[in-house]
Amino acid sequence: MYEIFLTALVEDGDFGAACAVLGGLCGMSPWESVHRVLYFQGPPRPVGISNQKSIDKPIRKDIGFLWKDLHQNLARQSFVLQTRFEVLKDRDMGPNAAPVDLDAAPGILRWTDFPDPPHGRPILTQRKKVELWDQRKLPSVMRDNSHQFKTEAIEEVYRFFREEIEFCLVRDYFLKPIEYYVPLEARGQPASPVESLPAWESLTPIDSQKRWFLLVKVHVLQDNKPDEIRKAQDQLLAVRGELEGVFDFRSIDRKVHDTRIAQQQQGIQALPQKVILGKS
Repeated sequence: MYEIFLTALVEDGDFGAACAVLGGLCGMSPWESVHRVLYFQGPPRPVGISNQKSIDKPIRKDIGFLWKDLHQNLARQSFVLQTRFEVLKDRDMGPNAAPVDLDAAPGILRWTDFPDPPHGRPILTQRKKVELWDQRKLPSVMRDNSHQFKTEAIEEVYRFFREEIEFCLVRDYFLKPIEYYVPLEARGQPASPVESLPAWESLTPIDSQKRWFLLVKVHVLQDNKPDEIRKAQDQLLAVRGELEGVFDFRSIDRKVHDTRIAQQQQGIQALPQKVILGKS
């Protein structure tokens, strides 16, 4: 599947006006959702999803195809993957919320490739994406295949739809104090997901200015059909024209969306992180 999208920034004070514009454009009220997003870092040497012992059996044919597609992509290159779990603010967050067994909870496994070069259309971002919905034991699947838990966040999304075009207002929040968010290599002990989620009111937006990202998306299910991709590109450029002067859609450096893990070459020993000169 290919995901093609436009990107704009929306100031926190303009959020209500943005919802009003998108609601009028799409003829609907927004669909709000909140997800707990866990990030798992793949191994230095790609292994794919070769260990399937934790994947629910039997695997449906349509789901099996997606697992195969994901495995093929992760066998050539390691990435940071997302496991996503929907939460309700009043049920799953705060001091009275019960701890969640993430292996028992249905979730979404998401992988996104490094975006394509712009090819003369830098305002658009397009990349291959695989999503497996309603999957259980996702943390175990990650562990079985040498993917290490990295960090987690809360994602708030307001969605609007007009035919196959999806309009998303997205904002992410820290789950822990800022000093917790350091590289894996700098931590004294392995990271782990929080046992219980803090109250919604206590969360801090990751963007210090509390801005929202507006993503206008089209998905192309069969990414080997260039005509369908060009059609989706044209649809998004038409939307950009409709919303000219309302939202400032920007060219985004594709490196912003790079989730690849640097690959360790076979036969090459990894160098130590620190070298002290003059010591034997």
